[in-house]
Amino acid sequence: MEIGSDFYEYDKTYLKNDNAQFWNLGQDIKFTLTGRTAIGYVLENIKKYKNIKGAYLPNYICESVINTFKNEDIDVYFYDVYFENGLKYNIDLSKKFDVFFAMNYFGYSDLCMDEYIDAFKESGKIIIEDITHSLLSKKKYCDRSDYLIASLRKWFPIADGGMAVNRYGDFYFELSDEKFEELAIKEKAMRLKKKYIENNIKDDKLKNEYLSYYRKFNNVLNNKYKNYKMSKSAYEIINGIDIEQIIKSRNDNVNLIFEKLKNNRNISWISNLNEGDCLLFVPIILEHESRDNLRNYLIKKGVYLPIHWPVDEKLNSIFKNELSLVCDQRYTKVQIENYTDLIIEYLGG
Repeated sequence: MEIGSDFYEYDKTYLKNDNAQFWNLGQDIKFTLTGRTAIGYVLENIKKYKNIKGAYLPNYICESVINTFKNEDIDVYFYDVYFENGLKYNIDLSKKFDVFFAMNYFGYSDLCMDEYIDAFKESGKIIIEDITHSLLSKKKYCDRSDYLIASLRKWFPIADGGMAVNRYGDFYFELSDEKFEELAIKEKAMRLKKKYIENNIKDDKLKNEYLSYYRKFNNVLNNKYKNYKMSKSAYEIINGIDIEQIIKSRNDNVNLIFEKLKNNRNISWISNLNEGDCLLFVPIILEHESRDNLRNYLIKKGVYLPIHWPVDEKLNSIFKNELSLVCDQRYTKVQIENYTDLIIEYLGG
Protein backbone atom coordinates (compact mmCIF):
# COMPACT_ATOMS: atom_id res chain seq x y z
CA MET A 1 0.00 0.00 0.00
CA GLU A 2 1.21 3.50 -0.80
CA ILE A 3 1.78 5.98 2.03
CA GLY A 4 0.96 9.68 1.83
CA SER A 5 -0.57 12.06 -0.70
CA ASP A 6 -4.24 13.10 -0.95
CA PHE A 7 -7.06 11.52 0.99
CA TYR A 8 -9.25 9.19 -1.01
CA GLU A 9 -12.87 8.15 -0.69
CA TYR A 10 -13.77 6.25 2.49
CA ASP A 11 -16.64 3.94 3.25
CA LYS A 12 -19.23 6.22 4.90
CA THR A 13 -20.63 3.44 7.11
CA TYR A 14 -18.21 4.55 9.85
CA LEU A 15 -20.28 7.69 10.50
CA LYS A 16 -21.84 7.51 13.95
CA ASN A 17 -21.20 10.53 16.17
CA ASP A 18 -22.77 13.95 16.51
CA ASN A 19 -19.88 16.42 16.53
CA ALA A 20 -21.88 19.63 16.74
CA GLN A 21 -20.22 20.69 20.00
CA PHE A 22 -16.75 20.16 18.55
CA TRP A 23 -17.35 23.03 16.16
CA ASN A 24 -18.55 25.43 18.87
CA LEU A 25 -15.57 27.78 18.44
CA GLY A 26 -17.21 31.19 18.41
CA GLN A 27 -20.40 33.21 18.05
CA ASP A 28 -20.82 32.70 14.29
CA ILE A 29 -19.37 29.84 12.25
CA LYS A 30 -19.58 29.19 8.53
CA PHE A 31 -18.51 26.01 6.76
CA THR A 32 -16.90 26.93 3.45
CA LEU A 33 -15.70 25.21 0.31
CA THR A 34 -12.00 25.53 1.20
CA GLY A 35 -9.63 27.23 3.60
CA ARG A 36 -8.94 30.02 1.12
CA THR A 37 -12.71 30.49 0.77
CA ALA A 38 -12.80 31.00 4.55
CA ILE A 39 -9.98 33.57 4.43
CA GLY A 40 -11.58 35.52 1.59
CA TYR A 41 -14.95 35.44 3.34
CA VAL A 42 -13.47 36.79 6.59
CA LEU A 43 -11.59 39.56 4.74
CA GLU A 44 -14.71 40.65 2.84
CA ASN A 45 -16.63 40.79 6.12
CA ILE A 46 -13.92 42.88 7.79
CA LYS A 47 -14.08 45.30 4.87
CA LYS A 48 -17.70 46.00 5.80
CA TYR A 49 -16.51 47.96 8.84
CA LYS A 50 -12.80 48.68 8.26
CA ASN A 51 -10.59 49.62 5.36
CA ILE A 52 -7.80 47.03 5.12
CA LYS A 53 -4.63 48.29 3.50
CA GLY A 54 -2.03 45.84 4.78
CA ALA A 55 -1.69 42.43 6.41
CA TYR A 56 1.25 40.89 8.32
CA LEU A 57 1.75 37.23 7.37
CA PRO A 58 4.36 34.59 8.21
CA ASN A 59 6.87 33.92 5.43
CA TYR A 60 6.43 30.18 6.08
CA ILE A 61 3.00 29.75 4.54
CA CYS A 62 1.10 28.31 1.58
CA GLU A 63 1.10 30.48 -1.54
CA SER A 64 -2.69 30.17 -1.80
CA VAL A 65 -3.01 32.11 1.48
CA ILE A 66 -0.80 34.91 0.19
CA ASN A 67 -2.73 35.07 -3.07
CA THR A 68 -6.07 35.23 -1.25
CA PHE A 69 -4.95 38.44 0.50
CA LYS A 70 -3.59 39.88 -2.74
CA ASN A 71 -6.85 39.04 -4.53
CA GLU A 72 -8.57 41.33 -2.00
CA ASP A 73 -6.16 44.16 -2.95
CA ILE A 74 -4.39 43.99 0.40
CA ASP A 75 -0.67 44.69 0.66
CA VAL A 76 1.18 41.77 2.22
CA TYR A 77 4.12 42.10 4.63
CA PHE A 78 6.01 39.14 6.06
CA TYR A 79 7.47 38.27 9.44
CA ASP A 80 10.24 35.71 9.55
CA VAL A 81 9.67 32.14 10.70
CA TYR A 82 13.00 30.37 11.05
CA PHE A 83 14.65 27.29 12.51
CA GLU A 84 17.24 27.67 15.25
CA ASN A 85 17.07 24.80 17.73
CA GLY A 86 13.33 24.80 17.09
CA LEU A 87 10.87 26.96 15.21
CA LYS A 88 11.20 30.66 16.05
CA TYR A 89 9.50 33.94 15.05
CA ASN A 90 11.01 37.33 14.30
CA ILE A 91 8.03 39.70 14.57
CA ASP A 92 8.21 43.50 14.49
CA LEU A 93 5.70 44.76 17.07
CA SER A 94 5.99 48.30 15.68
CA LYS A 95 5.04 47.28 12.14
CA LYS A 96 2.23 49.28 10.52
CA PHE A 97 -0.61 47.15 9.12
CA ASP A 98 -4.29 46.34 9.73
CA VAL A 99 -4.57 42.54 9.98
CA PHE A 100 -2.24 40.13 11.78
CA PHE A 101 -2.38 36.56 10.44
CA ALA A 102 -1.22 33.98 12.99
CA MET A 103 -0.38 30.33 12.33
CA ASN A 104 -0.39 27.39 14.74
CA TYR A 105 2.30 25.27 13.13
CA PHE A 106 1.65 21.53 12.86
CA GLY A 107 -0.42 21.39 16.07
CA TYR A 108 2.38 22.00 18.60
CA SER A 109 1.09 24.02 21.56
CA ASP A 110 4.63 25.32 22.21
CA LEU A 111 4.48 27.16 18.89
CA CYS A 112 1.28 29.10 19.61
CA MET A 113 1.48 32.86 18.98
CA ASP A 114 -0.57 34.13 21.94
CA GLU A 115 1.99 36.71 23.09
CA TYR A 116 2.07 38.37 19.67
CA ILE A 117 -1.71 38.17 19.32
CA ASP A 118 -2.07 39.85 22.72
CA ALA A 119 0.38 42.61 21.79
CA PHE A 120 -1.23 43.37 18.42
CA LYS A 121 -4.71 43.19 19.91
CA GLU A 122 -3.69 45.90 22.41
CA SER A 123 -2.58 48.13 19.52
CA GLY A 124 -5.91 47.76 17.73
CA LYS A 125 -4.98 45.24 15.05
CA ILE A 126 -7.50 42.71 13.74
CA ILE A 127 -6.40 39.13 14.40
CA ILE A 128 -7.07 36.22 12.05
CA GLU A 129 -5.75 32.94 13.43
CA ASP A 130 -5.26 29.95 11.14
CA ILE A 131 -6.08 26.88 13.25
CA THR A 132 -5.80 24.33 10.44
CA HIS A 133 -2.81 22.65 12.09
CA SER A 134 -4.15 22.83 15.66
CA LEU A 135 -7.73 21.81 14.83
CA LEU A 136 -7.61 18.54 16.79
CA SER A 137 -5.19 19.69 19.50
CA LYS A 138 -6.49 20.51 22.97
CA LYS A 139 -5.27 24.11 22.54
CA LYS A 140 -6.79 25.14 19.24
CA TYR A 141 -6.65 28.94 19.32
CA CYS A 142 -5.96 32.11 21.29
CA ASP A 143 -8.98 33.57 23.11
CA ARG A 144 -8.09 37.06 21.90
CA SER A 145 -8.25 36.26 18.18
CA ASP A 146 -11.09 37.97 16.32
CA TYR A 147 -11.48 35.35 13.59
CA LEU A 148 -10.47 31.74 13.11
CA ILE A 149 -10.06 29.97 9.79
CA ALA A 150 -9.23 26.37 8.94
CA SER A 151 -8.96 23.94 6.05
CA LEU A 152 -10.84 20.84 7.19
CA ARG A 153 -10.00 18.70 4.19
CA LYS A 154 -6.43 18.44 5.47
CA TRP A 155 -7.73 16.18 8.27
CA PHE A 156 -10.69 14.26 6.94
CA PRO A 157 -11.66 12.19 3.86
CA ILE A 158 -13.75 14.96 2.31
CA ALA A 159 -13.59 16.45 -1.17
CA ASP A 160 -14.01 19.99 0.16
CA GLY A 161 -14.17 21.77 3.47
CA GLY A 162 -13.11 24.95 5.20
CA MET A 163 -14.27 26.92 8.22
CA ALA A 164 -14.60 30.60 9.13
CA VAL A 165 -15.37 31.66 12.70
CA ASN A 166 -16.30 35.10 14.02
CA ARG A 167 -15.34 34.69 17.67
CA TYR A 168 -17.36 37.54 19.21
CA GLY A 169 -19.81 38.76 16.56
CA ASP A 170 -21.86 37.81 13.53
CA PHE A 171 -20.75 37.80 9.92
CA TYR A 172 -22.33 40.54 7.82
CA PHE A 173 -23.49 38.37 4.94
CA GLU A 174 -24.20 34.74 4.13
CA LEU A 175 -22.31 32.43 1.81
CA SER A 176 -23.77 31.75 -1.61
CA ASP A 177 -26.23 28.88 -2.11
CA GLU A 178 -24.79 28.28 -5.58
CA LYS A 179 -23.52 24.73 -6.00
CA PHE A 180 -19.82 24.31 -6.80
CA GLU A 181 -20.24 22.09 -9.85
CA GLU A 182 -16.52 21.45 -10.31
CA LEU A 183 -16.45 19.53 -7.02
CA ALA A 184 -17.39 16.49 -9.11
CA ILE A 185 -13.80 16.55 -10.45
CA LYS A 186 -12.35 16.07 -6.94
CA GLU A 187 -14.92 13.43 -6.04
CA LYS A 188 -13.99 11.46 -9.15
CA ALA A 189 -10.31 11.73 -8.25
CA MET A 190 -11.01 10.34 -4.77
CA ARG A 191 -13.05 7.42 -6.15
CA LEU A 192 -10.33 6.55 -8.64
CA LYS A 193 -7.64 6.72 -5.95
CA LYS A 194 -9.70 4.40 -3.73
CA LYS A 195 -9.91 1.94 -6.62
CA TYR A 196 -6.16 2.22 -7.18
CA ILE A 197 -5.27 1.77 -3.49
CA GLU A 198 -7.53 -1.28 -3.13
CA ASN A 199 -6.25 -2.89 -6.34
CA ASN A 200 -3.85 -5.75 -5.63
CA ILE A 201 -2.04 -5.01 -8.90
CA LYS A 202 -0.85 -1.42 -9.18
CA ASP A 203 -2.16 0.21 -12.32
CA ASP A 204 0.02 3.14 -13.45
CA LYS A 205 -2.59 4.24 -15.97
CA LEU A 206 -5.21 4.48 -13.23
CA LYS A 207 -2.77 6.34 -10.98
CA ASN A 208 -2.01 8.92 -13.66
CA GLU A 209 -5.73 9.32 -14.26
CA TYR A 210 -6.63 10.12 -10.65
CA LEU A 211 -3.61 12.41 -10.29
CA SER A 212 -4.72 14.36 -13.36
CA TYR A 213 -8.15 14.91 -11.79
CA TYR A 214 -6.58 16.16 -8.54
CA ARG A 215 -4.45 18.63 -10.54
CA LYS A 216 -7.41 19.76 -12.60
CA PHE A 217 -9.45 20.49 -9.47
CA ASN A 218 -6.61 22.41 -7.81
CA ASN A 219 -6.20 24.51 -10.95
CA VAL A 220 -9.91 25.40 -10.80
CA LEU A 221 -9.52 26.57 -7.19
CA ASN A 222 -6.83 29.06 -8.14
CA ASN A 223 -9.46 31.29 -9.70
CA LYS A 224 -12.79 30.08 -8.35
CA TYR A 225 -13.30 29.74 -4.59
CA LYS A 226 -15.10 32.80 -3.25
CA ASN A 227 -18.19 32.56 -1.01
CA TYR A 228 -19.06 28.91 -1.67
CA LYS A 229 -20.49 26.72 1.08
CA MET A 230 -19.13 23.34 2.06
CA SER A 231 -20.91 20.52 0.24
CA LYS A 232 -23.65 18.59 2.02
CA SER A 233 -21.70 15.33 1.75
CA ALA A 234 -18.61 16.86 3.42
CA TYR A 235 -20.76 18.44 6.15
CA GLU A 236 -22.34 15.04 6.83
CA ILE A 237 -18.91 13.45 7.23
CA ILE A 238 -17.39 16.03 9.59
CA ASN A 239 -20.46 15.91 11.82
CA GLY A 240 -20.57 12.14 11.88
CA ILE A 241 -16.98 10.99 11.82
CA ASP A 242 -15.46 9.62 15.04
CA ILE A 243 -13.13 12.52 15.86
CA GLU A 244 -11.92 11.05 19.15
CA GLN A 245 -10.84 7.89 17.35
CA ILE A 246 -9.00 9.97 14.76
CA ILE A 247 -7.17 11.86 17.53
CA LYS A 248 -6.22 8.58 19.22
CA SER A 249 -5.03 7.01 15.97
CA ARG A 250 -2.95 10.06 15.05
CA ASN A 251 -1.44 10.34 18.53
CA ASP A 252 -0.49 6.66 18.49
CA ASN A 253 1.20 7.13 15.12
CA VAL A 254 2.98 10.32 16.21
CA ASN A 255 4.29 8.70 19.40
CA LEU A 256 5.59 5.77 17.37
CA ILE A 257 7.37 8.08 14.92
CA PHE A 258 9.02 9.99 17.77
CA GLU A 259 10.04 6.79 19.50
CA LYS A 260 11.63 5.41 16.34
CA LEU A 261 13.43 8.58 15.26
CA LYS A 262 13.96 10.71 18.39
CA ASN A 263 17.64 9.80 18.81
CA ASN A 264 18.59 9.97 15.14
CA ARG A 265 21.56 12.32 14.87
CA ASN A 266 20.61 13.34 11.31
CA ILE A 267 17.18 14.67 12.26
CA SER A 268 16.21 17.90 14.05
CA TRP A 269 12.76 18.60 15.51
CA ILE A 270 10.93 21.91 15.35
CA SER A 271 9.30 21.63 18.79
CA ASN A 272 8.55 19.48 21.79
CA LEU A 273 5.43 17.33 21.88
CA ASN A 274 3.13 18.18 24.81
CA GLU A 275 0.10 16.41 26.21
CA GLY A 276 -2.97 17.44 24.25
CA ASP A 277 -1.08 18.10 21.01
CA CYS A 278 -2.52 16.35 17.96
CA LEU A 279 -0.25 16.87 14.98
CA LEU A 280 -1.26 17.32 11.37
CA PHE A 281 2.16 15.99 10.30
CA VAL A 282 5.41 15.30 12.13
CA PRO A 283 7.84 17.82 10.62
CA ILE A 284 11.55 17.03 10.63
CA ILE A 285 14.49 19.19 9.59
CA LEU A 286 17.31 17.77 7.50
CA GLU A 287 20.19 19.16 5.49
CA HIS A 288 18.75 20.28 2.14
CA GLU A 289 20.50 17.66 0.01
CA SER A 290 19.66 14.90 2.49
CA ARG A 291 16.00 16.00 2.55
CA ASP A 292 15.65 15.85 -1.22
CA ASN A 293 17.57 12.61 -1.57
CA LEU A 294 15.58 10.93 1.21
CA ARG A 295 12.30 12.11 -0.26
CA ASN A 296 13.19 10.73 -3.69
CA TYR A 297 14.33 7.44 -2.15
CA LEU A 298 11.02 7.07 -0.32
CA ILE A 299 9.01 7.86 -3.45
CA LYS A 300 10.67 4.88 -5.14
CA LYS A 301 9.41 2.79 -2.21
CA GLY A 302 5.84 4.08 -2.53
CA VAL A 303 6.06 6.59 0.35
CA TYR A 304 5.03 10.15 -0.57
CA LEU A 305 5.94 12.72 2.09
CA PRO A 306 4.97 16.36 1.52
CA ILE A 307 7.06 19.50 1.87
CA HIS A 308 5.48 22.53 3.57
CA TRP A 309 5.42 24.69 1.61
CA PRO A 310 7.12 24.56 -1.81
CA VAL A 311 6.68 28.22 -2.69
CA ASP A 312 9.93 30.16 -2.79
CA GLU A 313 13.15 29.10 -1.11
CA LYS A 314 14.31 32.73 -1.12
CA LEU A 315 11.34 33.67 1.05
CA ASN A 316 12.03 31.20 3.83
CA SER A 317 14.93 28.84 4.54
CA ILE A 318 12.75 26.17 6.18
CA PHE A 319 11.33 25.36 2.74
CA LYS A 320 14.68 23.84 1.83
CA ASN A 321 15.04 21.58 4.85
CA GLU A 322 11.62 20.50 6.13
CA LEU A 323 9.95 17.14 5.45
CA SER A 324 6.49 16.27 6.80
CA LEU A 325 6.09 12.71 8.07
CA VAL A 326 2.54 11.44 7.61
CA CYS A 327 0.81 10.25 10.77
CA ASP A 328 -2.86 10.24 9.84
CA GLN A 329 -5.62 7.79 10.66
CA ARG A 330 -5.37 5.90 7.37
CA TYR A 331 -2.26 4.06 8.53
CA THR A 332 -1.64 1.24 10.97
CA LYS A 333 1.22 0.81 13.41
CA VAL A 334 2.87 -1.68 11.04
CA GLN A 335 2.72 0.76 8.11
CA ILE A 336 4.21 3.58 10.21
CA GLU A 337 6.98 1.28 11.43
CA ASN A 338 7.75 0.11 7.91
CA TYR A 339 8.20 3.56 6.45
CA THR A 340 10.15 4.94 9.43
CA ASP A 341 12.44 1.91 9.08
CA LEU A 342 13.07 3.04 5.50
CA ILE A 343 14.08 6.49 6.82
CA ILE A 344 16.50 4.90 9.30
CA GLU A 345 17.84 2.61 6.59
CA TYR A 346 18.61 5.59 4.37
CA LEU A 347 19.84 8.12 6.94
CA GLY A 348 21.50 5.78 9.38
CA GLY A 349 21.26 6.39 13.11
